[in-house]
Amino acid sequence: MSSVVISCSRLPLLSFRHLSGYSQKRSWSDDVYYRSTEYRERSTSVTSFYNQSAIDNIAAKSSIRLTPTTILYAGKSPDNSHLLKSAQYLYNELPVRIAHRIVGFRGLPFIVGCNPTILQVHEMYIRAFHILFKHPPVIDLRSEETYTETLKQLLDEHKDVVTLLAEGFSECRKHLQNEGMIKAFLDRTLKSRLGIRMLAEHHLALHSEKVG
Repeated sequence: MSSVVISCSRLPLLSFRHLSGYSQKRSWSDDVYYRSTEYRERSTSVTSFYNQSAIDNIAAKSSIRLTPTTILYAGKSPDNSHLLKSAQYLYNELPVRIAHRIVGFRGLPFIVGCNPTILQVHEMYIRAFHILFKHPPVIDLRSEETYTETLKQLLDEHKDVVTLLAEGFSECRKHLQNEGMIKAFLDRTLKSRLGIRMLAEHHLALHSEKVG
């Protein structure tokens, strides 16, 4: 699977000098861990999702980007229909962005992708994808409220993703042979995460200011 390498110059905090500080938090024996029941069960869990067509089909779609101007100046409506439109956009858009990130995790070197902390984040993205992909359609304000509650829960569950990624890559740094590819992965993943959270939190802000 091909990977796209992009510059990390705008993300200086992603350098391995900064990530290495997290490596002292935990240690593990590669040989022992990779033979363990926990590793086999978690690897099987992630691998089983590879055979599902939903992620691949959605990942093949292009993301529909919104400009900051569009987001900031989207008008409010007296009947709160702007909430419905916002939720419907997220309903269609977020699974695409998350699927793209899952494909990114699949493209990591095997020894890196099997690190327990990185595997944990991979599983979190897979779970979030299926929750959002299987969510009932947002067709009215009632379903919009349900969808908004789901977003709140997922945002909270993913609040520590950056720390987990930093810890995971520090743990398996000795296995890295292509740091450029890893930096590109981190660049894309964190930029995507920032965009997803911005969209979701903007919707929550609109919801908290709804009319009536």
